Amino acid sequence: MTFATDIDLLLWEPKLLEEAAFASQILLSGSCDLNATAITIASGSFIDSKVQAGNVVVLAGSIAGCFPIVTVDSATELNISALYADLSEPLVEPSVIGTAAGLTFSIRTFWAQRQIVSDLILATAGLNPDVTGDQILLTPSLRRACALGSLQMIYNAIAATADETHHHAIRASVYGKLYRRALRLVRLEIDTNGDGEAEIHRDLNISSLIRR
Repeated sequence: MTFATDIDLLLWEPKLLEEAAFASQILLSGSCDLNATAITIASGSFIDSKVQAGNVVVLAGSIAGCFPIVTVDSATELNISALYADLSEPLVEPSVIGTAAGLTFSIRTFWAQRQIVSDLILATAGLNPDVTGDQILLTPSLRRACALGSLQMIYNAIAATADETHHHAIRASVYGKLYRRALRLVRLEIDTNGDGEAEIHRDLNISSLIRR
């Protein structure tokens, strides 16, 4: 259970999958055709590779960039979209990209970083990481905190290995400050009976130190 998707990270850093590929986990790569929003592959399987809506595909060729995956329709076809703000919500309409054949693609994810931050948020709230995902209501503040914490981890990793570390270290520091600020605004809402409404509200155990 993670509280943010790869799309949530992309909304903050549109080229993240290109800049931090080494810190991501690759799910599938190869060649594909694109028709408006539909990607079709001749070999491999999106389903067997655990590709999901919320992941991101990196395209190279006549159409290039990082694009959110909106739906996975079969083992060989999925739909992507140009990036826009509502893509983190369910039942969105993909925005048309274009048509091209013989593109190179790779589908990568920062699932590991998102999972670590999600577990840390649960621990800060005094909750067991085994709490099921359908019990936690995904509020905007929770999603934002998870995304910012994940970005801090990713840019710390880049800064530790890049030849020029200063730029990445600054971004890691900025995301760290934003993450800590976002945590103070999070209230976990827990649905204990499956009716879609929160019966338990849990504030995070965050205290602020004020210098006098």
